Amino acid sequence: MQKILVPCDFSVSARRGLEFAVELAQATSGDIVILSVISQQQEDQKQAVMERYKEDFQNFVTNINQAVTIIQQIRFGRLLPAVLEMITLESVNQIVVGTRGSRGWESTFMGSNVEKVLRRSPVPVFAVNQKTHLKNLKSIVFPCDLVLRDDYGMGQFKKLQALLKARLHLLHVDTTLGIDKQILMQQVRDYAAFHSLKNLTINIVKDTDEKNGILHFSKEINADMIAMTTHGSADAAHMYGFSVSADVANHAHLLTWTCVQQSLASSFIKSK
Repeated sequence: MQKILVPCDFSVSARRGLEFAVELAQATSGDIVILSVISQQQEDQKQAVMERYKEDFQNFVTNINQAVTIIQQIRFGRLLPAVLEMITLESVNQIVVGTRGSRGWESTFMGSNVEKVLRRSPVPVFAVNQKTHLKNLKSIVFPCDLVLRDDYGMGQFKKLQALLKARLHLLHVDTTLGIDKQILMQQVRDYAAFHSLKNLTINIVKDTDEKNGILHFSKEINADMIAMTTHGSADAAHMYGFSVSADVANHAHLLTWTCVQQSLASSFIKSK
């Protein structure tokens, strides 16, 4: 069973994330934990904000017609520590968060913290920036780094592709602009064979910027979502380092999915 965590301040974009999480929970027989965090800037209105979150939660639960178990947890402080704590306490398998995509992260509190969640989460994260239905996700762009290794992120992605029964578009963005395309094509084929990936196309694009290459290709083929594995960082000192996956999630015109590349041997996440 999936346990899906949804950080939520009940803004318009956060509600889109919630609606997607409900569909995901239905498809995976999962439960949803809504995490509403009261920031330190809201301390003077703490009680009023808490009551609003409770009321918004009750209204949402009342208005959905699906039989999905949904609970709410309210915390005070910073979003990222609350998310990481909830992952452990609730044995979370998946995070879904609503964003505003290319228009920028949502609000000072939720928005500025979404990127941190993408970078630091030890479990997969869906970033939902527009109304999205799970059943419509049939074309996935998957940028690959051509490194042959077994890891947690790839294992989770293969489960996702199987769940969606989606066509996979393996993509390598050549930022060197100097390697023979046929050589790169063969390396991507080797990558696909190493990971036993099926139902796919092989694609090479040249661009001086990896993020732009991914976004332009995804738009060109009218993809339904972008999925990426990322090195992530458990060290807060590196949290603000360059992150292609976070940049893509912030600027994409469609749903994105990211997952950290933990080694299978060291992963503490139990797949369900």
